[in-house]
This record gives sequence, C-alpha cells and structure tokens, in this order.
Amino acid sequence: MISARSRALLERYALASRALSRESGERMASEPGQSVEFHDFRPYQFGDELRYVDWRVYARTGRLVTRLYQAERAIRLHVLLDTSASMELGGKARFARAVAELLVYVAQRDAPTQLHLFDGSGNRPTQGLAAVGESWRFVEEAGSLEGDAYAPVTALKRFALTLPPVRGAALALVVSDLLEDAPLQGALAALRARGLDAGLLQVMSEADLEPQEGQLELVDVETGERLLAGPQEVRAYREEVHAFVRRTRAAAIRAGFRHVLMRVREGVSEAELERQAFASLVREGVLVRR
Repeated sequence: MISARSRALLERYALASRALSRESGERMASEPGQSVEFHDFRPYQFGDELRYVDWRVYARTGRLVTRLYQAERAIRLHVLLDTSASMELGGKARFARAVAELLVYVAQRDAPTQLHLFDGSGNRPTQGLAAVGESWRFVEEAGSLEGDAYAPVTALKRFALTLPPVRGAALALVVSDLLEDAPLQGALAALRARGLDAGLLQVMSEADLEPQEGQLELVDVETGERLLAGPQEVRAYREEVHAFVRRTRAAAIRAGFRHVLMRVREGVSEAELERQAFASLVREGVLVRR
C-alpha cells in the first residue's frame, strides 16, 4: 500500500486521458444534449471560458476559480499488470506494482476501475476511495503468484476479446516491460477495435537497457535457454533493446495510443521506489494537476 504522504500528494492529481477527462472534470463537458453536473473548483487558468468562472467566489475572496463539470456518462479504467517471469528481473515487478497502486488511487475517485493480470485473471470493478484497499490487496497478491502468465502480445489480445466495444468510454493502461519477440501491432489493433483509449507504460530496468560489458551468461527466464555473451554480444544486445523500445513506441503512436518509458533503479527501499514511480508518472504526464 502506498504511504500517507503519497496519498496526500495524489489528491492534487488526475489521470490524463481523452476518455477519463470527460469524467474527471479536466475539461468542461459541452457535447450537445449531454447531461452534466457540477464536479469541483480549480484555480483559473489562462484560456478558461469566462462563463465558467465563479464570480461569487471572486467577490468573497478575490481569487479567480473555474467551476468544473462532469458528464453523467460513466467510463471505466482498466489497469493491466504484467506478471510474467521477465518482470521479476531488475526490480521491475515491485516498481510496476507501485505504479498500479498509484494509478488505482487516483482513478477510483472518478471512474470504475478494474485490474487485470497477464495470466488472464482480474478483480471486480470498483469505484470510490473506500474500495481502494481491495484493489491494493489484489495488486500486492499479484506479487506472490506462481502461475504462468501470458506474454504481452497474447495477454493484450485476450484482454481485448473479453470486452464489448466501448466507443471511447474506457481507458486501458498497460504496465509491462512488453518484452516479447513478436509484433505488437496485432494486440494494439485489437484494443483499437474495442474503442479503447490506451497507454503503454513500458517498465524497463537498468540491466535491460544498459547491461554491463563483460563475459556473461544470459538466461532467458521465460524459456530457460542459456547463452554465453562477451562484450561484443552485450553491445549488440544493448543496441537491439533500444531499437525494440523505439519500435514499440512507434507502434503505439501509429495506433493512436500513448507510450511512456519508465526506468527502474534497482536496490532501493519501498519508500524510494514509490517516490520514483510517482515522479515518473508526473514527469511523463500520465498524472496531471487537477
């Protein structure tokens, strides 16, 4: 579970999403015939429409604030958490769980939120801060799973097939290293076919991106295959993994989705890991100020 300090910080943030913004009040709902209700205030920002300024608050306090409204239409957030063997390397699994817990805390205030693991399991959709503990327990228990998880491409395709078309009313955030020797385009096409907005939060460790040169033995944790590697092979691997990240980003952008590379530092405390995860989400614009 995330700390009280992080919870206090998260009260100031919302998820950045075309889908969630209709619900979280990050933009005013103005679609014809759409029913809206008052949601919250925030400080006036340059470009806000003057008709949404609360002049009574200004008369009392001298501060300009904007009234935010939300559509009554419900949307849903899906967080997909990679539990495959490769995530256990370099502290990625711990970091990914911290990211998922932060996302859940922010999202459940505004939208029904559901967690899914790469083994095909998931919890029930929950909404409201009172249900956050249930979601956090599901995330923490994911760290002790011993079952087999699907590789990213297969996991994303299977997830998409479980959903009815949602026509832009849902967001899927994928927290994974996305390491698989298979094209990602088919999985992204399956998500698009369901009408999802999506973000790929690619979690990579220092060992993934910048392995030390030397005489090494590489072990494929998914297959158990072993391979001796000298400095030349390590350099070739480094070039290939960076090219893989670029290909992944390009595929996400072509599909109309967002891609974020999240780097993990090994050997840090839980508190520091949580701070890293929060800072990365804010720095990359996944979380934005309310």
